[in-house]
Formats: sequence, structure tokens, C-alpha cells
Amino acid sequence: MDGLEKFINDNRSAFDNEVPSLKVWAAIDRAANQKEARRLRLWKNLRVAAAVAVLLIAGGVAGSYLTQANQGNSATAILQETAPEYFEMEAYFQNQINNRVNQLVRYDPDAQVLQDLDQIDQAMLELKEEIRTAPEGQEQEIVENLIQNYQMKIAILERVLEKMESTVPTKTNKKDQDEISI
Repeated sequence: MDGLEKFINDNRSAFDNEVPSLKVWAAIDRAANQKEARRLRLWKNLRVAAAVAVLLIAGGVAGSYLTQANQGNSATAILQETAPEYFEMEAYFQNQINNRVNQLVRYDPDAQVLQDLDQIDQAMLELKEEIRTAPEGQEQEIVENLIQNYQMKIAILERVLEKMESTVPTKTNKKDQDEISI
């Protein structure tokens, strides 16, 4: 042991009897609280920054996904490029078809007729999907087939309507006839 160590050991009781004042403890407490407050602010700021980063990344991923989904690989986009007039014709044909189907419903058609019309709709959906994978230059041919399918559906509806008009009275006509006979 050296001299300093021996002096401390001999006079230990003199060193241990002093207690620091309350001001010292208050200063220590303030310093500790300030460090803790800084640490809490830092964590709070880091959480906000992390939340913003997550939102930005999620927005970027969603935007990228939507952009890829809407770029030239959708059937609608390809149809728009290949035949922009197709959408006007499709709206016209759909209007004509809806009018004829509404007329047909009044005659209480056979379920087979409606199933056949659904099969035509399925074929048209397949054509619309096929346009995505069609080789270059084949798109116009598919558009023409779609138009032919619309025309065919209208022709079928007209034939069925002619047949129904000539053989079966409409629901409203049947009701009127029942009232007349009473």
C-alpha cells in the first residue's frame, strides 16, 4: 500500500461523515431528467420519421404497382391503342343488345336462349383477354371478331324476338287477355 491509500483507510470515518447538500442532489436530478427528456424526444422523432418513411415506401410501392397494372399490358389499353373507335361501337352495340334483351324478357324466354347469350358473352371476354397476348398485327383482327360477335348477338336476339312475337303473347298482353275474358 502506498501512503495515500494508507491515509484514506486510516481517516475513512472523517470522509464518510459529510453528506452533500440538497442543491447538489437537485442538480444531479435535473441533469438526469434532461438527459432522459432528450432521449425521449429523440425516440419520438425517430418514430415519426419511421412512420413517414413507411408511408412513403408503401405509397411508392402502390404507385409502382398501379402504374405497371395500367401500362400497356391491360386489354383495355391495347384496345384503346389499336381501335379507339371500338369503345363507341361497343357502347352502341351494348345499348342495342340491352334494348332487345329488355324486349325479350317481356316474352318470358326459354332459359336456353339466355344461356346461349351468356356463352357469347364468355367468348367475347376471352377475345378481350386474348388481345393482351396476341402477336403484333393480330389486334385489329381480334377487334373485328369482337364487333362480329356483337353483330351476331344482335341478330340472334332479333330472330328470337321475331319468333316470340309471332308465337307467344307478352306477359302484359297475356294479363290483358285474361282481364278481357273475365
